[in-house]
Amino acid sequence: MSKPPLIQLIDVSKVYHLESGDFTALDHVSLEINDNEFVAIMGPSGSGKSTIMNQLGILDVPSSGKLIIDGRDVAGMSSLERTHMRRDIIGYIFQKFYLIPLLSAYENVEYPLILKYKRRDTSGKARAMLEAVGIEKDMSAHRPNQLSGGQQQRVAVARALVNDPKILLCDEPTGNLDRKTGFQIMDILCGLHRDGKTVIIVTHDPVISDYAHRVIRLEDGRVVES
Repeated sequence: MSKPPLIQLIDVSKVYHLESGDFTALDHVSLEINDNEFVAIMGPSGSGKSTIMNQLGILDVPSSGKLIIDGRDVAGMSSLERTHMRRDIIGYIFQKFYLIPLLSAYENVEYPLILKYKRRDTSGKARAMLEAVGIEKDMSAHRPNQLSGGQQQRVAVARALVNDPKILLCDEPTGNLDRKTGFQIMDILCGLHRDGKTVIIVTHDPVISDYAHRVIRLEDGRVVES
């Protein structure tokens, strides 16, 4: 018996009620993403990429339709249950890194573990995640502003991985990096996919989208290719 999709959007619409009138950001979108897929989401500005990212990351809920992640209907979950799903199921990697500036690289990676277990990490997991993405012990004591862009993104990848999520949600993860460093980050993401992670990348760069096994294209809030 085949496994059900890890993510399902079933006739999902997202409408924002603005003073100037209603704006439909997603218009009856239906798609499925399976466990261990590597998917790129592309589209021009205003196509709905950010809105669908917020749906997949459970940062927002549909105005209508169903969003099912890991077998659960997101709309039927409490706010706390959605918070726990974001913490445990999804790892986020952003273009701007969003590291906490007053914490060291190590402390940034340790922070999700503290949120989950309410104590400092004694398992060595934070250190192991940093080493896995090429951040050595001495470097992990540095604060983000003492690291290069590529080093900061490696720390962000380690932070996203530390709670062992099923899904890696990457919003323009190479957008602030030079080409060579961007390819190094993509090689890390490819390795994580080979290890069993589901990787979803939002990008405008066709070179980066070529790493994906499937491209979902959006226009005017609709899927035009999947």
